[in-house]
Parts: sequence; structure tokens; C-alpha cells
Amino acid sequence: MSFDVKLLDGLLVCTKCRSALIRDGDHLICVKPDCRIQFSIRDEIPNMLLEDSVVVPIGNWGPIMERSGRDSVSGAKPSAR
Repeated sequence: MSFDVKLLDGLLVCTKCRSALIRDGDHLICVKPDCRIQFSIRDEIPNMLLEDSVVVPIGNWGPIMERSGRDSVSGAKPSAR
């Protein structure tokens, strides 16, 4: 069974700052530019422990946000019009 982050949207948040997460491959990444924590997903189970996480470099974080449909500077979702 595959891990579906959309089922947990709003429930699973960054354990450092409590912001939303996006999935990028086998990782969950915090959408807050000041945080940028990356959590690994192993065997379809997210590892949300801060001691096992890494900070995504700002130069890599922006393109990840763009790939997920978010703003590359703020990490915000585009506003619905």
C-alpha cells in the first residue's frame, strides 16, 4: 500500500514549526522558508523525528516548492481566484 500524503494533509505537519508539508519523492518537506526541514519516507512510513531530519538548502528548496505548485520564495499555495 502506497503512502498518500493527501489523506493526511492538515494532520501531518512539520514537527519543528507545525507548518504544512509537501511530498517530493521519498521525502516530506516543510513549506516554511525559514524551516525547510526534510523528513524521509521509508517503507511508506514517514519518519517525523527531528534528529533524523535534514534542512534543505535554500537553493534546492525553491525548485521543490515550484514542482509542487507552490511559490518558490514563500512556499505559499497560489490563491484561488
